[in-house]
Amino acid sequence: MKLSDLDLLIDSGSKIICVNAPVQERITVLTHIYYQCAASKNLPLYLWNEGWGYFNQVKCDLSSTIIFSPYENNLQPENGTIFTAFDFLLESQSDGIYILENLPSLISTSFKQYCNCNSTKIVSHLINLYEYLKNSNQSKYLVILATEDVELPQSLSSLIPTLSTPLPSIDKIHDIITQSLQKLLGKSYTKLNVSDFVNIASGLTVEEINLGLAIAVRSGEKINTDSIAENLLSYKIGRFHSFNLNFFGKPDVHDFGGLDLLKKFIAQVKQDFLPDARGANIPLPKGCLLVGPPGTGKTLAAHVSAKNLGFPLVSVDTAAVLAGGANYLKRLLGRVEACAPIVLYFDEFDKLFAASNESGEDIGSRQILGTLLTWLQEKTSATFVVATLNRLDALPPELTRVGRFDEIFYVGFPQAIERKEILTTHLARFDERYTHDDPLTEKEWRIILNKTLNCTGAELARMVEKAARALFHQKQEMKIGLVELLEQRDKIVPLYMRDTDRILAIENKAKYFCQPASSPDVSEFAPVITSFWGEVHN
Repeated sequence: MKLSDLDLLIDSGSKIICVNAPVQERITVLTHIYYQCAASKNLPLYLWNEGWGYFNQVKCDLSSTIIFSPYENNLQPENGTIFTAFDFLLESQSDGIYILENLPSLISTSFKQYCNCNSTKIVSHLINLYEYLKNSNQSKYLVILATEDVELPQSLSSLIPTLSTPLPSIDKIHDIITQSLQKLLGKSYTKLNVSDFVNIASGLTVEEINLGLAIAVRSGEKINTDSIAENLLSYKIGRFHSFNLNFFGKPDVHDFGGLDLLKKFIAQVKQDFLPDARGANIPLPKGCLLVGPPGTGKTLAAHVSAKNLGFPLVSVDTAAVLAGGANYLKRLLGRVEACAPIVLYFDEFDKLFAASNESGEDIGSRQILGTLLTWLQEKTSATFVVATLNRLDALPPELTRVGRFDEIFYVGFPQAIERKEILTTHLARFDERYTHDDPLTEKEWRIILNKTLNCTGAELARMVEKAARALFHQKQEMKIGLVELLEQRDKIVPLYMRDTDRILAIENKAKYFCQPASSPDVSEFAPVITSFWGEVHN
């Protein structure tokens, strides 16, 4: 349920309600509660937080600015604890809407300064207060305002409904931007194309949009649509980064060699996102898993997939998700979905579900899994998930069953023709001859391709870069041939050679459950297949 349902819950008899909101939206939430609930019911509004230690009355002036003033009441404790606030709520005969700020954070920690009482006592007080208000004829309501990504414990969430503050819709964003630019620029705002800012501002809160626009207007030497759009995007990227999200509006990556079946799949996904697919009742694509050894190009494939789809890409820090837990993941998904259409990229996806306690099951990981499964099952936004991992068996079976992801691909070591494509792509960065011509003969290609068997795409790229760097240091013409490539190949110890057993285990466990990302190599560079007796099979 959303913040807009708060008045409905109060009218329906709910006496205690929890509201989850980002801390930036604190004043926006207080303003909403004041106008939509308190003022409309002719009830005073009071706010308590640990910083004050007492209730302040909340009012709005004629410009809708929040004003806090001490609540005058003989029963009002000064510099009290949360427990004196509970006592006050039980003893006060004054009607009103009372807000306790960041109470879930107090519950989640044991507070010895509160007379050696712990969070269990806070929960007990809330349960008592719930029963008291439920049976009271007073028009007294309690709102728990949570702004620190901490949820109520299960014992309370089953009693107390929780509301969220969704990010503004596209239409709402347009109105917010229009009003904000009017204040910043006056009538001259009409010279700007407001529609160009709407998609950029998606995924931001109301306060973030207003602040981002103010920074964007004051940052540019010239006030025009392009300048404001560029500065607003920079602000958004910075905001997302503060939440451990990397936002790429237009992934700036080159195409990758090989993986033709994966590319074909992405082309089909692009069609499935078109409006015509909705008319044919084709469901929105969910995403894909890319499984394979490190360095085989899975991350590059994710970025190129976003580029081919024409979607922005948001990369998630799995360590941050583990640290923040399920509630952080919920907020993260809300931000990402607000930017749809978009590609959501999880790197090292299996680390989210690594067991870390003695029982072999981590409670936080199970909550994250539950949140992710529910979202994958119920999402209706154009959000395409690409998750990469090394070991498929590290994922819970619930995530790999049919229906969670559209496809699971195995991205292995590049085949001969793919190695040629990868090498040519990187060689063209330094040696212009590879852009239009092919300086190497077929025999030379066979030599280098045989020498790079079981090399990853990353190792091939590194080999070319080292060859180019060597020529640069020697002040020679940038012409990279067979000799230069073989010289650098001899200096590389491939991952396959360093960790053969683990690599083979990854491949053997995945190949029976995954679709191949590449077609069989039938080029002239493919290795000759011979029988036991040495007969050649075409």
